[in-house]
Amino acid sequence: MKTYITYLMIAFALIACKSDDDNNTQNPLSQLPPMTTTGENTIGCLVNGEPFTDSGLMNNFYQFVNGESVLAINWEQGTTNNSKRGQIAISNIEIVEGETYIINISDFLEDDYNGSSGTFTTNTPQLFGQFETDQDNTGFITFIRFDDTNNIMSGTFQFEAKEITTGQIISITNGRFDLTFTN
Repeated sequence: MKTYITYLMIAFALIACKSDDDNNTQNPLSQLPPMTTTGENTIGCLVNGEPFTDSGLMNNFYQFVNGESVLAINWEQGTTNNSKRGQIAISNIEIVEGETYIINISDFLEDDYNGSSGTFTTNTPQLFGQFETDQDNTGFITFIRFDDTNNIMSGTFQFEAKEITTGQIISITNGRFDLTFTN
């Protein structure tokens, strides 16, 4: 009887662990990379509640050109005919570790700007278009680490963006990044 009860307890534990594992893969937040600050080249967020991640090896940079600064964080997922791409750009603002910056400029509408913009483009069957932040659809980015000696930037972000043709709004939430960048 004692052996039977032990087998039942082990079987129950295995079922419980399997059930927890199933729940974790269904939880969109558990599919995002962990928040780190060591230059792991990870980035992820939820787009309308769905996970969107990338290796973080896109063209991320912080450069000074002709007296102006530009920081770009880029991430992409998918293939040519079924892709998603995100970008946060900060122009002519000094990046300081520990600071939060408002994302409220439209990259599409502004030729030359000072501030921060968020962009999301997609051609997936579920969602199609080019979405941009603007004065009404805003967000923020916080730099938990900004190390321009070792070229590492880490932090969190979120923003709402409007499709430039249809006016549809999307929500980018729970964004986190730990990236290396070039100068």
